[in-house]
Amino acid sequence: MPRNANKVDYSGGFPPFFHSFEQLEDPRSGGNTKHHFGEIIFMAFTSILCGVTTYELMEEFCEINESWLRNWLKLPHGTPSNDTFSRVFESIEPERFTECIALHLEEIGVQIEPQQIAIDGKSLRGSSNTQDRQIHSVSAWACDQGLTVAQTFTREKSNEITAIPELLDLLNIEGSVVTIDAMGTQADIAQVIIKQHGDYVLSVKGNQKSLLDEISDQFLFASRSYNKGKLNPDNWDMYLSKEISRGREESRFTLVCHNLAWMNTPIRNKWKGLKSIVMVERKTICENNTQRKQVAFYMSSLENPKAEQMHNYIRNHWSIENSCHWVIDVNFKEDCNQVSQRSSAKNLSIMRRIALNTLKTAPETSKTKKPASLTKKQLRAAQDITYREQCLNITP
Repeated sequence: MPRNANKVDYSGGFPPFFHSFEQLEDPRSGGNTKHHFGEIIFMAFTSILCGVTTYELMEEFCEINESWLRNWLKLPHGTPSNDTFSRVFESIEPERFTECIALHLEEIGVQIEPQQIAIDGKSLRGSSNTQDRQIHSVSAWACDQGLTVAQTFTREKSNEITAIPELLDLLNIEGSVVTIDAMGTQADIAQVIIKQHGDYVLSVKGNQKSLLDEISDQFLFASRSYNKGKLNPDNWDMYLSKEISRGREESRFTLVCHNLAWMNTPIRNKWKGLKSIVMVERKTICENNTQRKQVAFYMSSLENPKAEQMHNYIRNHWSIENSCHWVIDVNFKEDCNQVSQRSSAKNLSIMRRIALNTLKTAPETSKTKKPASLTKKQLRAAQDITYREQCLNITP
């Protein structure tokens, strides 16, 4: 006899305050459903928000918190098992789930103003199996606000080059500056950014050898002229920053060239909107007096940018690594998660980023350190029902 003998419609059931996930369609069919689809999504999200990392622990968390959950959910057959969570998340199309990121930001009242958007990829290290390689995600990070604004995934046997245009289609980048590392330095990607009325700052490395040779030769000439004080300030701008951190003294010399008339015409015409190039020379003196020197090159559609401005864009780009990818691994244990089902792993990855956005915008709790660490916020959400409801934007 089927579990749902009375033909109850379990395809909805989203709590009234949980609008950002309502566009997801219940993938289940047949007569064996016994839990409302929306309630499963709500329970999973709440679990992840509170630091739960696996389906087995979701089951445990929901069982422990069943009396609290009943304040907001019907739970006609109690809380789901870990197998139920797993089946539902594997059945949902990740493409629909990615749209929930922007909807959730709207729901919690976050307006993404034109700013710097960093795009970078990250592998889900526990997602590989005997047939499939690791899943690779590509995220867009609003550097000024410290929030994930979109995410997509590379196709099987593909890479970030094909995924980035798909990610850009999810974004409104008008008036924003998009920064991408060397993998995304592709003429088609630059063209998409300009077409969407944004600007770009792209890292230039060996995968674009002709462009790299042009830029590096020009800066070699510039370095000789700079030492002789012969650089024309109308065409060049420079900025030097120094800092001491953890026993290391680091200096960054940023040099920007605004005049590209010298550049090989076919190479320049290949890059839509190209207006300036950048060199960053980084010198590090360690505690033992050993020295390291690194030189990096960039290209940009920004017209006549100041060197200090470019210095900030280039440094801020890596906040996606430090404030997003690192946090996702440390606080949400993404690399430790061994879910190898393709859709399930992707959907969990998306939900972690929505949970991170939620914690970033959640009320402060620390009496001594502000802003409070995300670890403290997770712990308080798990233990303090009032704070959990504040994070979830629940009004009693």
